[in-house]
Amino acid sequence: MSLRAAAALVTVLAAALACDAGLEPQPICARGLIGVCGTIRFSGTLPDSTDNVFVAAYASFPQTCNDLIFNRQPFIPSSVPYTDSLSLYSIELLPDTYAWVLAVWKKVGNLTLSANDTTLLRVAGYYRNPANSTQPGSVTVPAGSVADSVDFKVDFDNLRPATDFVTCTVR
Repeated sequence: MSLRAAAALVTVLAAALACDAGLEPQPICARGLIGVCGTIRFSGTLPDSTDNVFVAAYASFPQTCNDLIFNRQPFIPSSVPYTDSLSLYSIELLPDTYAWVLAVWKKVGNLTLSANDTTLLRVAGYYRNPANSTQPGSVTVPAGSVADSVDFKVDFDNLRPATDFVTCTVR
């Protein structure tokens, strides 16, 4: 092998090693995440009054507005990008079984941590039971691990008030 060919081979090998799997697909779940991750597919027309979209989880299905407000995990959820037709999401959660993992749409306005918040929030979509897609699906976060592929859809044309799911008294 000539010196020029050996130098070219070394250059190609060095470049391949430097890529560090650069062409492999990006994983949805961050390495070391303990929680839930997946994809959300968006459809419909984004309302002009949109302030935020976030993912939340409940260990037990909420029965009241207080459950909706105070039993949500994480308590202060972060935003999910919602301007494309597909978004990756991940949320840190304690190991547990979660009865409801959902996307919440928020209208412009200030939250007050009271039942009045239901006037600003809508259920945009949720993970569904694979055996019965009309029902929410439960998700188990194993100790020290992640529940992945918790995928669901959001339809901005069919945002539903929380009162479709729980009993609330707004004052």
